[in-house]
Amino acid sequence: MSRALTWLKNAAVRTLHTAVPGTARPDDAWARERMPAAEYALYEALSPAERVHALAIARCALARGGDGVAVRAALLHDVGKLGFDNNVVWRVLSHLLGPSDAAAEPRLSSLAGTRQAARHHPAYGEALILAAGGDPEVARIVALHHDPGDSAPARLLKECDELA
Repeated sequence: MSRALTWLKNAAVRTLHTAVPGTARPDDAWARERMPAAEYALYEALSPAERVHALAIARCALARGGDGVAVRAALLHDVGKLGFDNNVVWRVLSHLLGPSDAAAEPRLSSLAGTRQAARHHPAYGEALILAAGGDPEVARIVALHHDPGDSAPARLLKECDELA
């Protein structure tokens, strides 16, 4: 299956999980075994749909040789979306329109906020992880997962995120 078709299939599944939360059944025990309490509390605050996605990224990272830090970063890579409305229509429109050019602050709401989160959630996630007492290296990888530069763990997360 081509990369584009893989992404489309996975986006459709995520959209279904968002629209019908009962269809998302994350294996939270798998995540709990791999995370300290402060990081797990952030993971647990994600919607079931986001947790299913996070688990797919983490398992991809593990299968491709990622270490425990990379796996924990994968589990938290979208935690910066916390606090933004998870409205399924706005999520679909955000994907179609692309990320917003809005600055990271002030935080916006509605479709504008969903698009803002699409662009800035790596930085928001880094701040949340650090504020919760999480591992600074996990936070750094999360911050870089859309623009990894020379960070091998962040490149791994970006690759897995594009596939899952």
